[in-house]
Amino acid sequence: MAGGAASEGRGGEGEAPRPLVLPPLRRTARDAEAFARIVHEGRQDKDGLPYWRHLKRVAILADDKLPHGTDEWIVDVVAQIAWLHDVLEDTPYTAADLAREGFSPVVVEGLVALAKLEGRVPYLEWIEQLCATASLPAILVKISDIEDDSSPGRLALLDSGMRARFAAKYPPARVLLLEAAARHGWTDQRRPRQASTTPRP
Repeated sequence: MAGGAASEGRGGEGEAPRPLVLPPLRRTARDAEAFARIVHEGRQDKDGLPYWRHLKRVAILADDKLPHGTDEWIVDVVAQIAWLHDVLEDTPYTAADLAREGFSPVVVEGLVALAKLEGRVPYLEWIEQLCATASLPAILVKISDIEDDSSPGRLALLDSGMRARFAAKYPPARVLLLEAAARHGWTDQRRPRQASTTPRP
């Protein structure tokens, strides 16, 4: 009798599922870092150092753009997008692969917005599309990516033609992205620990 009563109490077909007692499992920034290090393994940056160092700098710069008191979930989403922002462009992995790896829709959607396939549209036109459609976390990551790519240390490693090309496209792109971030309600509130220097770990 006791067993039958217990079975009856477990719910039958058609009943609504019980609410979760614990939060749903989700990937974290640490997972994103681990994934990025693996899929970019062996890739070098323009300075000959491991490419993951660029990803780390972008993650730091993006984190720096979040005001104090930002919800920890948003902080983590921004970090995940920063670590993974080049996966779709530079590795064989797809958005579907990332979803199967357990990364959330908001992270995957941010990465899709940041993926520019070569030759599709001019760079600034693509930036305008990104500004119109991307989430604030993705926009902040792209601003941070541009800031790192156009830092004096990285530009010094390029030939004069490439420097001129970057000088023509990055400043106007950054302006468009900052305007888009402002439309999302973002204001530049640099955290004191990162206010004056671009981190170069």
